[in-house]
Amino acid sequence: MVKKKAFLPLLYLASIVFLPWWISLSFNKSLEFWITNWWNTRQSETFLTDIQEKSILEKFIELEELLLLDEMIKEYPETHLQTLRIGIHKETKGYACK
Repeated sequence: MVKKKAFLPLLYLASIVFLPWWISLSFNKSLEFWITNWWNTRQSETFLTDIQEKSILEKFIELEELLLLDEMIKEYPETHLQTLRIGIHKETKGYACK
């Protein structure tokens, strides 16, 4: 009888300490599982089609080439730019005549 009276407060104390910890832990684990599962299913969806991806890649390459041309023009002195403009003008004039 004395053992039962001594055991009940320990049981209550253990439930007060461990029950909230266990509930929190199980909630966190289930929430973590749900978020991980949701994230993995969302990652498997295709973001861009192959055609869209190639089109965007081509636009980036074109932009990179334009930026490189801009940097090259900035580096040339003005006299070289004049000859470059004359050369470009001659090239485009030749295409217009064809």
